[in-house]
Amino acid sequence: MKKVLIILAALIGLVLITAIAVPIIFKDDIRAAIDKELDNSLNAKIFYDTEAFSLSLFKSFPDLSVTVGNFGIVGLAPFEQDTLVSVGEFGITLDIMSVISGDQIKIVNVSLVDPNIKVIVLEDGTANYDIAKPSEETTEEESTASEPISIQIQGWEITNARLIYDDATLPMVASIGGLKHSGSGDFSQDVFDMSTSTTVESFSLTYDGVEYISNKQLVADIAMAMDLANMKFTFKENKASLNDFGFGFDGYVSMPGDDIEMDITYGGKDINLLSVLSLIPGVYQEYMDGVTATGSVNFNGAVTGVYNEESMPKVTASFAIAEGKISYAEYPIPMEEIVVSAKFDYPSADLRETSFVMDKFHMKLDGEEVSAYLYFKDLEDYFWDFNMKGNLDLEKLTKVVKLEDMTLKGLVSADLSTKGRMSDLDAGRYASLPTSGSLGMDNFYFESPDLPQGFGIANTRMTFDPARIALTNFKGNAGKTDLNMDGEITNYLQYTLADSAKLYGKLNFSSALVDANEWMTEETTTEETVDTAAMEMVRIPENIDFVLTSKIDLIKYDNLELKDFGGKVIIRDGALRLEKAGFNLLDGYFELNGAYESAMALDKPLYDFDFKIKDLSIASAFESFVTVQKLAPVAEKMTGKFSTDFKIGGSLGADMMPIYEEMQGAGLMEIAQATLKDVKLLSAVSNVSKLNQQDGEVSLKDVLLATEIKNGRLYVEPFDLIIGGRKATVGGSTGVDGSLDYLMSMDVPSGQVGQALNSAISSFAGLDNAIGKDITLNLGIKGTYDDPKVNLLSAQPGTSGGSSSVKAALQAQAKEKVDAKKEEIKQELEAKKDSVTTEVKEKVDAAKEEVKKEVEETKEEVKDKAKDAVKDIFGKKKKGDGGR
Repeated sequence: MKKVLIILAALIGLVLITAIAVPIIFKDDIRAAIDKELDNSLNAKIFYDTEAFSLSLFKSFPDLSVTVGNFGIVGLAPFEQDTLVSVGEFGITLDIMSVISGDQIKIVNVSLVDPNIKVIVLEDGTANYDIAKPSEETTEEESTASEPISIQIQGWEITNARLIYDDATLPMVASIGGLKHSGSGDFSQDVFDMSTSTTVESFSLTYDGVEYISNKQLVADIAMAMDLANMKFTFKENKASLNDFGFGFDGYVSMPGDDIEMDITYGGKDINLLSVLSLIPGVYQEYMDGVTATGSVNFNGAVTGVYNEESMPKVTASFAIAEGKISYAEYPIPMEEIVVSAKFDYPSADLRETSFVMDKFHMKLDGEEVSAYLYFKDLEDYFWDFNMKGNLDLEKLTKVVKLEDMTLKGLVSADLSTKGRMSDLDAGRYASLPTSGSLGMDNFYFESPDLPQGFGIANTRMTFDPARIALTNFKGNAGKTDLNMDGEITNYLQYTLADSAKLYGKLNFSSALVDANEWMTEETTTEETVDTAAMEMVRIPENIDFVLTSKIDLIKYDNLELKDFGGKVIIRDGALRLEKAGFNLLDGYFELNGAYESAMALDKPLYDFDFKIKDLSIASAFESFVTVQKLAPVAEKMTGKFSTDFKIGGSLGADMMPIYEEMQGAGLMEIAQATLKDVKLLSAVSNVSKLNQQDGEVSLKDVLLATEIKNGRLYVEPFDLIIGGRKATVGGSTGVDGSLDYLMSMDVPSGQVGQALNSAISSFAGLDNAIGKDITLNLGIKGTYDDPKVNLLSAQPGTSGGSSSVKAALQAQAKEKVDAKKEEIKQELEAKKDSVTTEVKEKVDAAKEEVKKEVEETKEEVKDKAKDAVKDIFGKKKKGDGGR
């Protein structure tokens, strides 16, 4: 007995030693073999944690377990930033004897823990999963000499998987989260049964931008008869369910060659109307609490035929509801007599044969009935036949299916019939498109957390014919804004049926009040708890072409109030255009022509406006317009009014504010009478010129300013003003950053300044004695508006009006240039009316290029003329010296 125990102990010890030694002996060889095989097979980057690579005989004794941790595959360009597969732990069980012999490695079991798979297919069909290297050709002798790997899978398991399938060719996006899957089947046999069990915590499906399935649960238990020799797979006992909607399959799929043969029938299992309601997208599922539903549901279909490059299997599906009834616990009146009968038929790859028929739809709600019919076929040349008739009380409907935090009410009445073919519609053969009917809405109102202002329609009536919808009356409101419209909408059938079609409209719009402030986004600053209104970028639809002849009594926008607005608002090709839009603002009159375009510039919308302003308060303009604050800060301390004829263009940022560095503009500004005082700039001028502070008030009268905006600066041609009763000429520029760059020439009696300044002036002018003579001071103004720097550049004896003549010449030249530019732009507008997008883009770009080119071409000429003129002003040229 003792010997037996010793032998048993020795055997156990040998087994333990073997269990420990075998993994150590074969670990490096197996890892090297895996690395080599992956490198030979895949065009991708493979990564895994070498420290998490392990072999064990204890996990699945007597078989060998291989575990790889943090395993993943990353594709090559253009998918180098996307991980195709990442797995928390990948385990595989191998037959130990097949590993030792090395002849045929048998795989017994596979497991995946926390796998994440992301499949991407680009619009051109390039897919990130296409990473397999093409197999190398082998000789017949080599082929017969090698033996295939024998796969003997007894079971497999996937735990907590996440899968995303993003296919731009369809376009479709499907996502699966919380996937658990297990299965078993002996793949070493030619004929066997395979059983699988699958659960999905979250399944979503979006097709062409529309989410059809949202966060649904999926359960599937499927048993299939597997005939690997003939590649035929037959459904046996199986059932699947999407939420509470259960269905099953019968039939088979066969792949004897390149073709795929199918003969499958499917249908609902133990389903009713409540099962159908469970398919409502998850985001709305909370609204279904307390809803009960009864009614029989029939759902079935088939997929039969051959799939290959030349043919498609026939697909049919039918859906019906009979004696349906939906009610809400807190509302005694149900939605009842629900009847639906619909069928989809896809008989072949010829899309002209595809059809969808809903031969009956009916429902009744508290005496109000709605019925409809739809026949749709031929995906090559759409044919439709649609009819709808009935009345619907929306408030009653919301009590049948309660909408949390939403208010919806109103009575909708419809009687509409339309029939026709797309080719007739495209050709404008409206006689072949019998369409008639009307749609009315009374006391409609909708309010939600996303629309707290509320939107209402007191009443509206629309009548239909094949060519147009006539809007005979529309009276409603959006928050505080009242809306009144009439007119017509055309091309509505093409717009409904074709993605690329446009909707055209001509509407007359009037309102007593448009309150834009209600629709501005509320944001809270981080430094202090203050709510401020900020605009988000406004996108103009590209497939809408509307002309709104508008009359609005009052428009509230930020801190502005626009009164008596009238003109045309044109929405076309992703642009909003104003034509002769006039209004009163800040006791001044505005007229705008131009456009805002968002279609071609996704991040930076373009604007291009020509505007006239008459008698606008300078101080009010500074207070109300950020552009004035940025480019003309001196307006803060000015009193008086101005008029202008100006053209301006550029781009806007995401906050709908102008990007000043890209702003281009030119125009004339007329100031009848204005005064300026109590600014640092005047104090700085007084300090240099030695004028008394009380002489530092500036007055402007009958001034015509030629201005230009470019490169983030406002340039002003030389103009006259009065400082302390003395005439001065000023010209230069102000930057959006507040920087100043001006020259000023002013006549000052020499006796009014001190002896020290007189000595400096005498030195500048080259005179022996300047006392008792008028002196023209030439000043340079730099620095910023808040911190101006004024320097004396030069001085000379008084010029007796020379500066005025120079100013007049420069103003005339500037006016001629501005008028020529405005006439050129006006001609461009007339020539390019066919496309607002092209018009705006070319106008803005051309204006930028034109200003830049014009400046470059005339720079030397203007510089020479200006230099000579300024020399006359600044005393750099003396009589008889011949110039320098």
